[in-house]
Amino acid sequence: MFFRTTLTVWALILGLGAGSATVLAQQPQAANPETAVQQQQPRRGMRRHARTGQHALEQINLTDAQRQQARTIIQNHAQSTKTQREELRGWMQQGRAGTLSAEQQARAKELRQQLMESRKGVHTQMLSLLTPEQKAKLDEMRALRKANHLMFARRRRPVE
Repeated sequence: MFFRTTLTVWALILGLGAGSATVLAQQPQAANPETAVQQQQPRRGMRRHARTGQHALEQINLTDAQRQQARTIIQNHAQSTKTQREELRGWMQQGRAGTLSAEQQARAKELRQQLMESRKGVHTQMLSLLTPEQKAKLDEMRALRKANHLMFARRRRPVE
C-alpha cells in the first residue's frame, strides 16, 4: 500500500514537472556548451514515470492555475530537500562500494525517513489543489490501475 502511494505521489510530481519542462523547453535558450555537459539525462525509469504522471494529469484536466500551483509546490520541495537528497546519494554510493559504517547506515535511514515524510506533505498539498471531480477521477484511475496490476500479476504467477 505504501509503495503504491509513494509511486502515485512521484508520478504526479514528475508529471507536473514534465509539464513545466515542456513550457521551459519552448523558451529560447542561450547556447552554452558548458551547461549542456553538466546536465544529465534522466534515467530510463524516471522518464517512464514522468510520462505516466503527465498522462494522469492530462486526464484529470488541471487548470492553468492548478498547474502553476503544482509547479510551485514541486519546486519548493526540490529546493528544500536538495541537500538531504545529495547527502543520501553519497551514502548510497558508499553502500554500493561496501564502505558504509553502521552510523552512516543509520543516517541514511534517517534521511530516507525525512524525505518520505516530505513527499507525504507534497502529496497532501497536491491533493488539496484538486476539485472533488478531479479527486474522483484520480481515484477511478487508481482503481483501474490496481485492477490491471492484479490481472497481470495473476498471469505471471503459476496457478497452484
